[in-house]
Amino acid sequence: NAPNYFPNSFNGGVECPRSKESKWSVKGDVDRHESINEDNFEQPRLFWEKVLNNEERDRLVENIFSTMKDCKSFIQDRAIQNFGKVHPDFGNKLRKKIDTYNSTR
Repeated sequence: NAPNYFPNSFNGGVECPRSKESKWSVKGDVDRHESINEDNFEQPRLFWEKVLNNEERDRLVENIFSTMKDCKSFIQDRAIQNFGKVHPDFGNKLRKKIDTYNSTR
């Protein structure tokens, strides 16, 4: 039961090299561009720091924890690493909850 999207953590599905995206004219060409160097964490960091209060942060951590607590550990680690890029406290709070949960299983 691997995910039906690519890339994924279970090596399911592969890109078809024959598939090429079409271009069309809209006052110029429309095409894909690589955004690998963009900061994908700036907006969620501002949300964590400037919008949420401590209670809301704790609820967010609890909600995310409840959906990932039974995931495979390598998925948990990857997710916690990403949340830590949003804010170190975010990643640390999740890590603590996951580690506590995993130690009781």
